[in-house]
Amino acid sequence: MSKKLNILAMGLFFTALYFGMNYYVYRSILRGMNTPEAGLWLLRGVFIVVGSFFIFGMFLRKKPYIHRIAYSGNFWLGLLSIAISVFLIRDLAYLFMDFDLGTSTVMASGVSIVVVLYSFYNGTRVPVVREVTIPSSKIKTPSQGFTVTQLTDIHIGMITSKKWLRNTVQRTNELGSDIIVITGDLIDDKLSKIQDFMPILKELEAPKGKFTIIGNHEIYSGLKDYNEFVVKSGLTPLRNRKVTISKQLEIYGADDDTVEKYLGTPVNLQEILKDTDPQRFSLFLFHQPIRFEESVNLGVDLQLSGHTHSGQIPPLEWIIMFYFRYSKGLYKRKDAHIYTSPGTGVWGPPMRFLTKNEITKFHIVPMEE
Repeated sequence: MSKKLNILAMGLFFTALYFGMNYYVYRSILRGMNTPEAGLWLLRGVFIVVGSFFIFGMFLRKKPYIHRIAYSGNFWLGLLSIAISVFLIRDLAYLFMDFDLGTSTVMASGVSIVVVLYSFYNGTRVPVVREVTIPSSKIKTPSQGFTVTQLTDIHIGMITSKKWLRNTVQRTNELGSDIIVITGDLIDDKLSKIQDFMPILKELEAPKGKFTIIGNHEIYSGLKDYNEFVVKSGLTPLRNRKVTISKQLEIYGADDDTVEKYLGTPVNLQEILKDTDPQRFSLFLFHQPIRFEESVNLGVDLQLSGHTHSGQIPPLEWIIMFYFRYSKGLYKRKDAHIYTSPGTGVWGPPMRFLTKNEITKFHIVPMEE
């Protein structure tokens, strides 16, 4: 199937799913309520008008006036997702308990609003810093150790705040890491819409290099735009290749697995990682937290991934744990580790509920005796 057909099929599926979400929440709000006719028409109008903003924002991205519509649409998507979770809990509880549906509707609506407001506040904040220590037998002395800061899933696009990105860059630079890596989904729009962000990213500082790989959203946005964007932002793209930093460190970067589906080019880790040096610490950048067992067998010491966003908001916060084995945080296999970041930014709804936007600093240190 061609790239255009893949995108069309995916677009139709998500459009149908989105309208289903709207219908479920609309019916749930009415359940048990004696709503007058005027109230029904008002509610229908809100769902039709505001509910269409997300679709308009997706398909009219090239229009200059679409920014506010797109932002409102993404906010509405987050509200729907949270409301579905709350009403679903209410509906499941009603199967086993006897309570007044009208009262439960009011309570569920109130809970949804509170969760939405908190998630919006939490999702638009500057990322927190998390520090992770990775001991390695390949690092013999403390002086041979090094630090790496990971950013991921920033999703620079029409609803990204320049102020937010400046503050994120400043906080990253304050960490003073040797290396900065961005593990995919850096951009989420065409170059013409996001070129004003390039000077901000260019302010990132790392004496031993600033590296980036492609995620699935770079493929959707266009790899030609991505390549120009990262080069002009002062970043080094790692597309299925490695760079040797020192006698202690080598960094590998691989394209996201999505390239096989959309571009017909499979990601061959055996070829990319064929020459890992057993004497050097091998850092592997791979957008999705998958194929970790394979990378470990090929000599990788630390795989850095993102993609999952830890779900951001319910119900995805629950679903993601079942879909990905390494859904969030640090995991170990043999002497190797994988770290899945919850993301530095957000995709779609500018919201987070149980997680925070994150900048992750890794300290690679000698193994304790």
